[in-house]
Amino acid sequence: MMDAAKRVVSARTRCALRSQYNFLRERGPLQFVKLNALLIDGAVRERLNRSAYQVLDERQLASVRRSDTVFVFGSGSSLNDITSAQWQHIAGHDTFGFTAFIYQHWVRVDYHLIRGGVENVLMSRPFAEDFCRTLNANPKFADTCFILQGEYRAMFANQILGHRWLRQGARVYRYRTAPEGGVPTSSLQEGVRHTGGTLGDAVNVAACLGWKHIVLVGVDLYDSRYFWLRPDETLEFDSVTGLLKPGTINARGHRPDEVHNTARNGVVEMMDQWRQHLERERGICMSVFNPRSLLADVMPLYRLPL
Repeated sequence: MMDAAKRVVSARTRCALRSQYNFLRERGPLQFVKLNALLIDGAVRERLNRSAYQVLDERQLASVRRSDTVFVFGSGSSLNDITSAQWQHIAGHDTFGFTAFIYQHWVRVDYHLIRGGVENVLMSRPFAEDFCRTLNANPKFADTCFILQGEYRAMFANQILGHRWLRQGARVYRYRTAPEGGVPTSSLQEGVRHTGGTLGDAVNVAACLGWKHIVLVGVDLYDSRYFWLRPDETLEFDSVTGLLKPGTINARGHRPDEVHNTARNGVVEMMDQWRQHLERERGICMSVFNPRSLLADVMPLYRLPL
């Protein structure tokens, strides 16, 4: 057991050092120093202000579950097509958002996962503050458990908590990133896979918390549109304000009608492998809500009860 734990820590350390080295090589020594100054500031502030929040352990986090089914929400434009009756059905189970789902006003959110902010990490502070302003004002998140990346490199999450921008008293759980590659971890103590983007984090956490049916909603992937924007808009980074804004080309250089970046990085194939593993080894079923999602080619559609 101890040897396994040491191997995990060693793999995390190698991953962290590799990330630091790549940033130094790509961005140069000046920006490398700026990055680590921000990382240190965020980590120190988070440690000093941690008492402002209810920090949960894995058992306490799992105890909030009310159902064997969880609906995990992306931010695709197909969310606008869900009917009020369907939202009512969804609300009868557990709900799990991640990233930009904070802009919705349809359903109560039981869990919400927060990892990254904007592409330019050196300008993450303005977006982090604006993100929390939106989140704190949304009544659908009044009793949410927040699941946040919890390590030195977790600049966005550490800034949110360290500056007390997330409303004080909120329930939070901090997780560590598992080495990339492989199937979902079986316990949050092992860390959480970030393979395939934040969708991977959310599915891995859901599998660890014990749901037997994971339904992916608003994970469209066939385009780069978002539910709160117009059909001809996507999100682009404003280098002046440090915020995201509606635009015609996103931070990855894609138009609204072009395939989402995570699909280009193999997330469909990865979710197919994860679905098969979770069903075969752990008795967990995965399905997708939107019949047009690219994931509908590799997993069954969720069937609403008649």
